[in-house]
Amino acid sequence: MGIKERKAREKRSREKEIIKAAKKLVLKHGVEGMSMNQVADLTELNKATLYLYFSSKDDLIDALVHEGLLALEKEFEEGSRSSRSGLDKVLGFVKTSFDFYKQNPVYFQALNHQERRMPDERSRTPFSLRGDEIAGRIFDKFREGVQQGMADGSIRKGLDIRQLAILIYAHTYGVMHTIFSKEDIYKDVLNLDPETVEKSALEFMEFFLKQETR
Repeated sequence: MGIKERKAREKRSREKEIIKAAKKLVLKHGVEGMSMNQVADLTELNKATLYLYFSSKDDLIDALVHEGLLALEKEFEEGSRSSRSGLDKVLGFVKTSFDFYKQNPVYFQALNHQERRMPDERSRTPFSLRGDEIAGRIFDKFREGVQQGMADGSIRKGLDIRQLAILIYAHTYGVMHTIFSKEDIYKDVLNLDPETVEKSALEFMEFFLKQETR
């Protein structure tokens, strides 16, 4: 192995170490409560060295989002293999998202922080660009599922796939955000289990997507 390859491997290893530390801190303090000083202390790096790997806290949060999207994409690919129809595939994307972010709340906290940024607060970091690439691949799989559904009759024809993708993402993200932030109200006040809310959300989407009956 040459010097260039060794340095690249060391850089990736250090990035993973920093991301791992950030995930621990986000789970403990939340995204807003996590600081680059805390990350530097946990990784035993001085801040100058830390900023060689991540230019800002948002850059580091983008890295968490990217890691989460990469893992979620893998879950989508595995789940879509068992899908029998286009509708199954599209609803499977939503169900997989629910399950994934419940099991990995640190990735949802990072995504939630990213989504709440105003346009003038967003920076085009290397990890955000990589995340956009993954989102593009996921959209392609989603589009394929909708097109398959329109062809096999499980999804009604005439839907605008781009608008549909935005609406389903907004619906999925909104349900997850509400469950994470209002779970105590669901349980204590409304006597609802979050899984019931997820099930209803899937039924709502299925009703909208299914082939119209004449």
